[in-house]
Amino acid sequence: METRPSYPLLPKTLLIISLKMYFTPPRTIAYLRDLLDPQNEILRPENRSKLLLALIPDFLTIYPCSEIIQSHFPELEQQQQQQQPPRFLLGAQDCFWEPLGPYTGEVSPSCLQSLHVSLVELGHAERRALFHETDEHVGRKAAAVSAQGMIPLVCVGEIAVPGPVMADAVRNAIAECMVQVQAVLAAVPSYAPLIFAYEPVWAIGKPVPASVEHVSGVVSGIREIVGGSGREGEVRILYGGSAGPGLWGEGGLGNVVDGMFLGRFAHEVEGVRKVVREVEETL
Repeated sequence: METRPSYPLLPKTLLIISLKMYFTPPRTIAYLRDLLDPQNEILRPENRSKLLLALIPDFLTIYPCSEIIQSHFPELEQQQQQQQPPRFLLGAQDCFWEPLGPYTGEVSPSCLQSLHVSLVELGHAERRALFHETDEHVGRKAAAVSAQGMIPLVCVGEIAVPGPVMADAVRNAIAECMVQVQAVLAAVPSYAPLIFAYEPVWAIGKPVPASVEHVSGVVSGIREIVGGSGREGEVRILYGGSAGPGLWGEGGLGNVVDGMFLGRFAHEVEGVRKVVREVEETL
């Protein structure tokens, strides 16, 4: 009989921050400590079963970040065993599809798991463009992550800037995302949880995000693709791509996605606090 790994239980809403390669190690450590500092009111005890915050630092600081998080939340391992949603998780920005071996410069998923990493970001548009990652590569990595009891956080999104007709733009975006999503659905066991971050490539790093109408249409299409796959494990969909304060509340993405994948707008703790307060109003 197949032995299934144990995965973290995800609460209602997810806020995940990726630092890419912007921070030095000392700044990363200081930033994490600020996020965890009760005086900054980022993590409120009353939201512990409803809201998850996760940090994805660079590889150099995963070990010290893991040590800090484990000392701050000694109950994390027990919560996973008892299927209780955690308040905070640690992620990684990529990994290889083999657990160990002669792969110079790559990062082992089994080693990440041993450092209490729970999420692994895969398939970001920058990696697809700069390092020529394909849907097949992303699928193999996602399968390797799931095999270690971690959750793949897979970035998907269309490259082309949308035209003036919304219906056409949404339809074209869904068609482009479909191939990316299906590659992961086919590679990862049905029982394993997945997170997709919808990030229109044309919105990454720009002053403003995609419109709520556009995101709503594309996310609806992704949910249909996932729903038609008959998966047993839960699948969450986040929005990324210049995501930040002011995007979640009334008339925003709160009723469209399961959370946000934050980048540069979360580089200061005040920006994170603003997003958390917006989300709290809808919990």
